[in-house]
Amino acid sequence: MWFAAIVVTSAHAVFTANASAQAQMELIPSLSFFTVYDDNLFARVDGTAGQMLQLRPSVEGSYESARLRLLGLYAFDMQRSNFSSLNTLDARRHGLGETRFRTSPFTTLGLTTRYDRSETPGEIDLDTGVLGERRKAERLELTPSLARRLTPRLTLTTGYNWTTEQLVDGERGTLHAGRVAVARDVTPRTAVTASYVGRYFAANESPIVDGDLTHSSHALLLGWERQLAPGTRLALSAGPKVTSYDGVDVEVTAALARATPRLRTALDYWHGETIVLGIGGPVALDSLTARVGWPFRHRWELGVHTGVSDIATLEGRTATIYRGTLVASWSPSDQYTVAATYGLDFQDGTIRHPIFLDDEALPLEDRLLRHVVRVSVTVAPRYKRSILPPEEAARAKGVTR
Repeated sequence: MWFAAIVVTSAHAVFTANASAQAQMELIPSLSFFTVYDDNLFARVDGTAGQMLQLRPSVEGSYESARLRLLGLYAFDMQRSNFSSLNTLDARRHGLGETRFRTSPFTTLGLTTRYDRSETPGEIDLDTGVLGERRKAERLELTPSLARRLTPRLTLTTGYNWTTEQLVDGERGTLHAGRVAVARDVTPRTAVTASYVGRYFAANESPIVDGDLTHSSHALLLGWERQLAPGTRLALSAGPKVTSYDGVDVEVTAALARATPRLRTALDYWHGETIVLGIGGPVALDSLTARVGWPFRHRWELGVHTGVSDIATLEGRTATIYRGTLVASWSPSDQYTVAATYGLDFQDGTIRHPIFLDDEALPLEDRLLRHVVRVSVTVAPRYKRSILPPEEAARAKGVTR
């Protein structure tokens, strides 16, 4: 739980002596209390409604200087429900670590790690949100990266992503993805990109899939980015993809984002491939998401998050998932936040094989609907400290060095 604090303290000890500019440290311990109403607790066709009380302690720490940025976060949920089988001190865990280190004015190294554990697998299927029966699931992701500015207009970026997902005592899938991209600024507002993306999918032995569960794909993408207006940016990329399981395909991404003091919006589309908990091998994915945030008054904000995912497995099973969430929050001070959310999930079809489902779980080619109402109160005091470089610290104390 104190991982973030340790990261920040270590950063202070290691990098203060070499700092060339003022650095900033911040520590945010927090405690959140949730009351939840879920009309389909077990994600089944004939839903069972229930209530839950959740307590979430968390700690976040950051350190930022001219050359280094560190971020650490860890949280876990304790849960009590009117269904005794859901009472637990470890309903979910979430950990995040991020490092950015500028080795020179032209080169930046990065490393991002993320860990999730939940009894509701759809929460950690980040790309799809597939609904399924309550089972313990884990997800671990590591992403090292490098960015190098070759010329004033040309930038090279490389990255590797390792993701593994597992239903505890069940199926495990692993995705290795590598990317190399070159971006050239054509004008101050327009850039073109060319990139290669290679993926390797590996899964443990499955009782439902015959043959090799390892597959690969290779894609060459051309992209275009444009700053349409201050705070508004459009990015497009597309290109052919060769896969070991389905021959020639295409990959497409599109993103539109706008941020102003009064409104924040984002729209994303992806036609690609990924892994899903409990599924052997890759799945084809079409995903469209939209997010809107509206700070309509001082300390008040409304938000809408929507998405739809269309998924197809190697076996030909398909499912479409629709997701929507309404969010309202009020922050009477910088340390307190009260929030309320309403979420709706609708799934048409299932991609999991029936041997992984119990007798009452979601049948094949059926529909599942879920509504969740959540109200929360969060207390999050912030502790900040500025770190002056040695020369400035000495001057501030009236000492000449």
